Amino acid sequence: MSRTSELVKLPGTVAAGLFSRKGFLEEFEGALNQAEAAEMANLCAAITLTMEMQGRLLGRLADQSGWDGCYGWVTWGPEMAIVAIHDSLCVVRGRQVSFNQMVGAMTASAAAEPIKPGGEGEPNADIG
Repeated sequence: MSRTSELVKLPGTVAAGLFSRKGFLEEFEGALNQAEAAEMANLCAAITLTMEMQGRLLGRLADQSGWDGCYGWVTWGPEMAIVAIHDSLCVVRGRQVSFNQMVGAMTASAAAEPIKPGGEGEPNADIG
């Protein structure tokens, strides 16, 4: 079974896909048509590359390493959200999804190690 087939089954997920760093749609399932899915892949690649660039700039400004990688990102509006982890994307209904579960499933599907944003006892320590 494909990665997107597994991701689109997660509660609250409307669509799931894989994108290349160049913005090409590699795989897709869900409620978007092919043109919308291709635009979503392009958008996710562009934002991911921008986040990576911002991390490199923060590393230089802070004179610290560790800002280089972009693990993923989430953005949401009143009803829907986009979650991008590595090369995968999910379009979800924001009130029907557990973002912890979503990030965990997307991380597992990408066979990647999550980066914990907070230490034990900190508000975001359980993300990923």
